[in-house]
Amino acid sequence: MYIMEKKVEQNGNHFLSIGNGSAKSKENEARASMTKSTSGLSNLKQKETIVTISGGDKGCYFSRVQVGVFVFALLLTLSAVIVLVVCFSDSNRHFHRLNPTVENVCKCADSQVSYVTHPENTVALHTALAVRSTSEPFTISDQPEIGIRLPGDVIPVHYDIDLDVSIDNENYTGSVKILTNCLKDTSLLILHVKPYILNVNEAEVYIYPLKKGDTNNTNNKSFIPVTRQFMDFDKEIHAIELKEPMMKGIQYIIYIKDFQGFLFADLKGMYMSSYKNKNGDTRNLIASQLQSTDARKVFPCFDEPDMKATFSVSITHSSEYTALCNMPVESEKCFDDCSRTRVQFQTTPLMSTYLLAFVVSDFDYSETILENNYTLRIWSQPDLINQTYYALDFATKTYAYFTDYFQMPDVVPKADHVAVPDFSGGAMENWGLVIYRETALLYDPEVSSSSNKYMVTLIIAHEIAHTWFGNMVTMKWWDDLWLNEGFASTLMYFAMDNAYPEWNVLDIVVAEDMFPVMVKDALETSHPVSPNINHPDEIAESFDQISYNKGMALLRMLETFLGKDGFRKGLQSYVMKYKFDNAEMSELWETFTEATNSSLKICEIMDTWTRQMGYPVINIKADGDYYILEQTRFLINAQKDKQDIEDSDYGYKWYVPFTYMMEDDVTLRLHWLKMGPGKIKKTSGGWILGNVNYGGFYRVNYELEMWQRLAKQLYKNHTVISPPNRAGLIGDAFNLARASMLDYGLALNLTTYLRNEENYVPWKAFLDCFEFIRGMLSKESAYVALEKYIGELVAPVFAKIGTDDHGTLPEMYLRRLLLKTGCDTGVKAAVQYAKDQFRAWMINGTRLPTDFSQVIYAVGVREGSVDEWDYVWIKSQETNSPSEREMLLEALAHTQKPWLLWRYANWIFDVNKIKMQDVRLVMSYFSNTPLGRMIALHFLMTRWDDLNEKFGDDTFIIREMIGEVTAYVNTEFVLNQLEHLFTEKPPKGAKKGADSAIALIRANIGWMDKNYASIASWLDQHVESSF
Repeated sequence: MYIMEKKVEQNGNHFLSIGNGSAKSKENEARASMTKSTSGLSNLKQKETIVTISGGDKGCYFSRVQVGVFVFALLLTLSAVIVLVVCFSDSNRHFHRLNPTVENVCKCADSQVSYVTHPENTVALHTALAVRSTSEPFTISDQPEIGIRLPGDVIPVHYDIDLDVSIDNENYTGSVKILTNCLKDTSLLILHVKPYILNVNEAEVYIYPLKKGDTNNTNNKSFIPVTRQFMDFDKEIHAIELKEPMMKGIQYIIYIKDFQGFLFADLKGMYMSSYKNKNGDTRNLIASQLQSTDARKVFPCFDEPDMKATFSVSITHSSEYTALCNMPVESEKCFDDCSRTRVQFQTTPLMSTYLLAFVVSDFDYSETILENNYTLRIWSQPDLINQTYYALDFATKTYAYFTDYFQMPDVVPKADHVAVPDFSGGAMENWGLVIYRETALLYDPEVSSSSNKYMVTLIIAHEIAHTWFGNMVTMKWWDDLWLNEGFASTLMYFAMDNAYPEWNVLDIVVAEDMFPVMVKDALETSHPVSPNINHPDEIAESFDQISYNKGMALLRMLETFLGKDGFRKGLQSYVMKYKFDNAEMSELWETFTEATNSSLKICEIMDTWTRQMGYPVINIKADGDYYILEQTRFLINAQKDKQDIEDSDYGYKWYVPFTYMMEDDVTLRLHWLKMGPGKIKKTSGGWILGNVNYGGFYRVNYELEMWQRLAKQLYKNHTVISPPNRAGLIGDAFNLARASMLDYGLALNLTTYLRNEENYVPWKAFLDCFEFIRGMLSKESAYVALEKYIGELVAPVFAKIGTDDHGTLPEMYLRRLLLKTGCDTGVKAAVQYAKDQFRAWMINGTRLPTDFSQVIYAVGVREGSVDEWDYVWIKSQETNSPSEREMLLEALAHTQKPWLLWRYANWIFDVNKIKMQDVRLVMSYFSNTPLGRMIALHFLMTRWDDLNEKFGDDTFIIREMIGEVTAYVNTEFVLNQLEHLFTEKPPKGAKKGADSAIALIRANIGWMDKNYASIASWLDQHVESSF
């Protein structure tokens, strides 16, 4: 914590000092005690403590009580002054908007800010908000109304950025020259700057025209006089009013000669991070994360995705570190006896500000040189370099795959992929300098599991795909974020399937990515994949499952009816046409329409999926020789008989590419539903199966007789139906039952065939559906029978497939899933295996099977005491494998000791225990057990102010925490508490997440009222009682 000590002046030279009588020797101790008292941590306790007012030969002495009264009065006065200042400042801002004749000029004295040791210097952050780096005045006055978007009168062409960073002092200084084109006469120049986080010296801001033959040299330039400068804190802009207008058709240089920024451990902008090497020494570094709107936190800029420019960057830093940027090094020189180094990087291609990146560290790298001398490096802590080799191998294959897929190489001549110790998301696709959290890039075959390998592979493929889709071609505005993320999320599976066809990733995606987002998109609080963005906070909120996974699913559906070749041809044309440019969604659809020779109007089709939220359920009914297909919007909480269709331009109707096959003819057929019903001819009296391979983003409901025929097929020979469709039947049945469109008894009857199922995808779909039921029933008497039924399904398959630690990825996924479920539901063989393995690991140091280690850790903690918990915690701190650390941290949340869970939850406020990047993971781990969920919910409500204050500015933490903690809440009492909490103290940057949570809780309450009795009855009939 940063403490600012200052003396209170009394009568000129006199000051208030605290001591033991006139003895100065205890002055510091007493001052520290008083400091703690004012912060609420402790009180003045020594009876002999008195106050001396120094001055002259005599002292004035006060008793302890008098000191207390004086301190209380002083604090009360200071509080009143602060309130008045805040109120006056706020009213002044509104007053100035109304009264243009009034001007408020504020001056802040020069201040030197010192910091305690990184990380998380919260006090320094608040101090930075109140301290400017210059004594020049700044003006807040009447100003024109400015929207969220920049006016576009002036656009950037090129940036020259010079940064001088100090890791030791945790700050930096810089300058920037921006070459611009003036598109419209204007006397008001508007840039993006995060006020006070980035301090611009307004006396060093210059604007001058660039005449023909001129260079960017600022010597002997005729600068346009600046009338005034002002800021809009909400919209994060810095406006410069000019005495003479900038003229259309002329290029101008904006030269901001001096700005200063601070380096915090907030995982945003350019920030501090650290790690401990094998000797236990702490090593600091700088990393960056500018997406979506934090380039303005680093340097003044036009921080919108369609204001592309080229960038020339230089970084000056301590010579003990290496600096990385988007491009290769152009020149490098040292000075100050080579204690400092200035690195100039080559100029980037045209790109958006959010793709700029910086790393300054002492990392090492592994390297390979690809075709055309393309340099690929994987960077990590020196002690973890052996964990970079898998990433290097797969990235090599992936760059080659996408170069061939798009018939176009990367235009940046190198790619650095860097694993940093602290990173908010999974990874960021900065062009030429991709930054990851360590678990997303590093893989250690000795301790990492198949799922670790899968996620590393997936994330690398995702980020490399962005090279073409996101970096070369970028969305114009954040409402089309899904174009970037949806396509990267689609293409990554193509690359994975190319490298590892035996993984069956195109099947796994159905259960792991599509089904979860279909639950979220079935709520009335969902949003279109292309939403309206009206405030900077809404940009961060748009980075959610809808943009990523629904976007992916819609593109997967597009590929289904275009075909692989048609889809690829459209993408190639799109990237070639809009290379180094920005494009809107409609331009993408136009390109695909051209790729089909206009046989399909892609825009007309896809707009029904992207511009309205939700998706349909297709109801199939037999009618003579035909099946009648009818579409309605699918809602989990379908309480209203009539849906409100006025909030959609399409009336919640879709162009549906309905695919199907028949029992006697498994040929895939396609029938279009054009925002209405349709019919298809029967070919036999057997079953019909809709949404073949679950290629479409819709559910299918059948008549009771047809459900029974499909269930009979599963019992008879389930392999006739593909794994995605077996998973789809289970997923559709349980979600239709959840929406009161199908009887739960029928859905539950479908699951009995699973005793013979040996494919991961249907089991994953089943257990995810049952996870909801388990969560809802966890406090009810029927929970015992539910757990027993699951165990009875798992036991025979677990006995057959065993715990062999060798096999394909899907085989290992299934073994791990059934081992975990068996341990959770009390399958004796599974529990005993895990307990024996844990004991051997803890006592003898036996290495655990990598794919089962997380389950084994969890069982050991759950079945053990505080000794086992502490042992696992210590191991999580000792390991140098990031993936193993995550597994151990997850296991800790499985304890059944409430006090250990409370201790663990409170540790998220201690960065020495839980890194900020791991907070959302740790809180998600609490959702794994009923006790963990109860503790997490209580923790959320009792520590809400602290959570909102500490983590509210993070893009993900609060939003995901709300979702995880409230997923299974199903009582009016807790609903009312949460509604009150979110209304009185709204979550920062997570309003949509809170709204979705409230909507889901209401649906949960309705679900319990409607379904608990029937599920309990079914279990009573099908599960033998233990009594």
